Amino acid sequence: MLSGKKVIALCTTKMHTPSHLEFCHRLSRMAQRRGCKLLILNTFVDFFNHNEQDEGAASVYRVMNLSVIDAVVILADAFCDPAVPEGIIARAKEQGVPVILVKGQAEGCWSVQPDYHDAYCALLNHVIRTHEVRDVFYLAGKRGDEESEKRIACFREVLAENGIPFVPEMVAYGDYWNEPARRCVRGLLAKGTRPPRAIFCANDSMAFGVCTELQLQGYHIPRDVIVTGFDGVPAIDSFSPRLTTCWEDIGALVSATIKAALAAIDGEAPRALTYPHEPRFSESCGCAAHAPMDDRAAFRLHTVLDSMQSHEDFIYSCIDHMQGITDMKKLYKSLSLCIIGNSHVCLNSSFVADALEATRKEDEPFSGEMTVISSSYHPTHGDRPGRMSLADMVPHLDEWLKEDTCCVITPVHAGKLACGYYAICTDDLPGNADKIKRISSAVNIAMSSAVNHFRQANMNLRIRRAATTNPVTGLPNLKGAVDWFEGFAAKENNHYKSLTVSVYSLPKYSYIVENYGIEAGEEALRVTAEALRLANPLRCFIAHVTEDSFAIIHHYIDGNDIGDTINNATAVFYSMIESYNSRSGLEYYVEVNCGCTVVSGGWSGTLESYLRAANEELFRNRLKAGQGVADKAASEPNAYYAAFRMLMDKNMFHYHFQPIVSAKDGTVLAYEALMRTDRRIGMSPPQVLEAARQYNRLYDVEKYTLFNILERFATERESFGDRKLFINTIPGYFLRKEDADKLFACYGEHLGRVVFELTEENTVSNEELETIRSLCVQGCGSILALDDYGVGHSNIVNLMRYAPQIIKIDHYLISNIHNDTNKQLFVRSTIDFARHNGMTVLAEGVETYKELRTLIEMGVDLIQGFYTGRPVLDPVSEIAADVRQEILDINAGLA
Repeated sequence: MLSGKKVIALCTTKMHTPSHLEFCHRLSRMAQRRGCKLLILNTFVDFFNHNEQDEGAASVYRVMNLSVIDAVVILADAFCDPAVPEGIIARAKEQGVPVILVKGQAEGCWSVQPDYHDAYCALLNHVIRTHEVRDVFYLAGKRGDEESEKRIACFREVLAENGIPFVPEMVAYGDYWNEPARRCVRGLLAKGTRPPRAIFCANDSMAFGVCTELQLQGYHIPRDVIVTGFDGVPAIDSFSPRLTTCWEDIGALVSATIKAALAAIDGEAPRALTYPHEPRFSESCGCAAHAPMDDRAAFRLHTVLDSMQSHEDFIYSCIDHMQGITDMKKLYKSLSLCIIGNSHVCLNSSFVADALEATRKEDEPFSGEMTVISSSYHPTHGDRPGRMSLADMVPHLDEWLKEDTCCVITPVHAGKLACGYYAICTDDLPGNADKIKRISSAVNIAMSSAVNHFRQANMNLRIRRAATTNPVTGLPNLKGAVDWFEGFAAKENNHYKSLTVSVYSLPKYSYIVENYGIEAGEEALRVTAEALRLANPLRCFIAHVTEDSFAIIHHYIDGNDIGDTINNATAVFYSMIESYNSRSGLEYYVEVNCGCTVVSGGWSGTLESYLRAANEELFRNRLKAGQGVADKAASEPNAYYAAFRMLMDKNMFHYHFQPIVSAKDGTVLAYEALMRTDRRIGMSPPQVLEAARQYNRLYDVEKYTLFNILERFATERESFGDRKLFINTIPGYFLRKEDADKLFACYGEHLGRVVFELTEENTVSNEELETIRSLCVQGCGSILALDDYGVGHSNIVNLMRYAPQIIKIDHYLISNIHNDTNKQLFVRSTIDFARHNGMTVLAEGVETYKELRTLIEMGVDLIQGFYTGRPVLDPVSEIAADVRQEILDINAGLA
C-alpha cells in the first residue's frame, strides 16, 4: 500500500495484442474506480524461444517491490514458459503477497477461469444442427495444452450428442497461430478430396488463417466451408467474412479479477472464480453479420493506422540516430527525445560497469539506485537525468499516486544483460500500447548498441594493453618498459638522477613448463612478480620483459641510497622465494637469479643497453641449479655465452613436436615443431633467441631451424605420415634467396606439407613476405599461418596484408575464455571473418576441458595445447583416447 492506496501489480506479456490490451485497459479503469493503483509489468516477448533475449526481458518482473504491493495478478496464458510465472509466484509467496492467476491455476493462489462449456457447445451445435453439417473437422491449439484439450472435449461431446462418430483424423493442431493453421489447410487439400464442410478452430487467429488459405485456394466461406473461431478478438468485426466465434466476456473477466484481488487483499482464503462466454453467430457460418463496422469505426481505425505510421517513422529516425552515439550524455539526451511525455527510462546506476564486467547476479538484475532519463516533452522533469531508489519503482512516485493513471513498466536490456526499465504513466492504454512497444524496441536497440560499443572499446583497450602488458603477471612487458623509460627520459630533470637496472630471471622456467604444464610455469611467474612488488619500494618500476625474466628500475636523487635499496630489496625478495619453496610442497623449486647495473647521473643511454648490462651481470651470477634458494656463488663467468657458441658452432639443436588436432573428431592433422637444446647447453628457446639477437645470429638460427626440421621430416616420413608440419619463422630473418633456393632444391618435395608461421615479434617486410610466398608457390601447397593473432604485431592490418590460410589465435585470448565474454566476442568475430575469407582458425594454448568445449562450440577448426597433447620428441599419431572422446561428445551435442 502506498499513501493509503492499494497497489495491484499485473504481470503479462505482449500487452499490445488486442485481447491482452482490452483486459489491461479495463482492469486499469476498474482499479481506479475502486481506489487502487495498477502497475503493469510487461514484456514484448512471450518466452517461447528460451534465449538470451527472453532471459533479459524476464528481469522486468524483478522491478516489483513486494513490500508495498498488495496483490499480484498474473495473466497466465500470456506466458509460453511456465517457469516465468512460477518464479513470480514464488517471490510473492516469500513476501506473503497474494497471487491471482487469470486463466491459470497454482497451489495457494486465487484463480479466475473461463467457463465456456455451455456457450461453446451451443456454437458447435448451431453449426451441426441449424446449418445441417456433419462433415466436420477440429483445428486445436497446442498438443497437450490444457485449454486445447478442453475444447476438443467439447467438440467430441457435441459429436456424440448428434450421433457423429469421432475418429482421431478429425483433429489437427495449429499451435494457436495463423501460419500453422494455413499449413494444416494445405495438408487437408493435398489429399485430393474436398475439404470438410465445417472447420472449428480453437481460437480466432487460426480461424483467420483457415479462411485466408481456403479463399486463396478458390473456396467460398461459408458456401463451401463453414469456419468458426474462439475468443472474440476485436478483428472479427473487420474481417471478411465476419467470424462466428465463442466470445469472451472481457468485462466479466475484469470484474472477477478485481473481485479476487480485493478479496485476497482483505485476507480471504484463495478460491476459484469463473467468468462466462457467449456464442456470436455471423457470416462465416452463414448467419447475418454481427455488429458490422460502421463508418465512424472505420475512420477511427484509419486515424489509428495513420498515427502508427507517423510514430513508426519517428522511431526509425531515432534508432538511426542513437545507434551511432557512444557518449552517454548524448545517449541520454537522445533517449529523452525518443520517449513520449510522462515516461522515463530508468537505468542501473552501474550500467556501464555491468556491461563491461557482466558480474551482476541473475536474481538481482538492478542496482539499488537508478538513473532516470525523463521525456524531453515532460513539463517539469525533462531537463536533466535524475536519480531514484529502485524501491520506488515509479519515477516521481508521489505525483503518480495523485494521478488517475496506471504505470506500464517494460524491460530495457541488451541480450540477457538487464540495463533497467522503461516506465510510462498513462490513462490511455489503447492509444499508447503500440507506441510503448516501438519505444521499448528502440530503447533496447540503443542500449544493445551502446553495450556492444563499450564491450568492443574495452576489448580494444585490453588488446592495446596486451601489446604492452604481460597477460600472466599484469606487469608491463618489454614494450611497456621501453615506453615508460622513454617517457621518463623525456623529462630533463630525471637525467640528473642515478639509476639501477636489475634483471631477475627464472632459469628453470622452461623445465617447469615442459614437465608440469603452462599453469605451473605461470604460477612460478606470478609468485616471482608478487615477491618483486612487495620487496621493492613503491616508486620503482617493475616489468616482465621476457618470457622468464623481470626488470626493476630504481631512480635516486641521492646516489648514496643505492647500496641500501638494492641490498634490502634483494634480501626481502630472496627470503620470500625461499619461504614459498619451503611451504609449496611442489616437486620443483622456483629458482631466481639476479643481475644489476648502476647508471650514474648524466646518463643518455637506452633502456635496452642498460638491460644488456644487467643481463651480463646476471649471467655471471647464475644460481646453482636445483637448490631453490638465493645462492650467489658465481658460476663460470662466460658460461652462458660459451654455451650459445657451442650450440651454434656444433648445431646442437633438436626439436619436439606438438600435435594439432581437428576440432571435429580429434584426429591429428599436423604438428608444430618446437625448438629445444641439448641438456649440455641448458638454454631455453627465449634465451637462445635473446643471445642470437645480441650476437647478431638470428639469421643463423632461422636457417638451422628450417633445414634441421625439414631434414628430420624427410628422413622420418613414416613417423609424420601425411600430416602437415608447422614451422615458426623469425620476422626480418627469413632465408635469403640463395638459401631459399637451396632449401627448395633439398626438400622441395616436402614443402607442400609445410605451414610457415609468421610470428608476432615484428612485422614482416614486403621483400621477405614475397620470398616466403614464392617458396609456397614452388612448394605446390605450402601455406601461411599468422601466429599469436590478437596480440603484438599479429593484428588486423597484418592479417589483411599477409592473407594467411590459417589464423592461430594467441594463448592469451584462449586462456579462461569460457569465463570471459570479451575474449569470446573477439574470438567469435575472428571466426566469422575467417569463414567469410576461406581461412582456418586454430586455437593455441588450450589447457582445460572448459576451454576446449567453449572453442568447439564457437566453431574453431583446429586445437593445439597441453590438453590435447604436449610437445614430445617423436610425433604421436593419436591423442589420448579420453580426450578424443570428449571432442566427439561435444560435437555430437551440437548436431
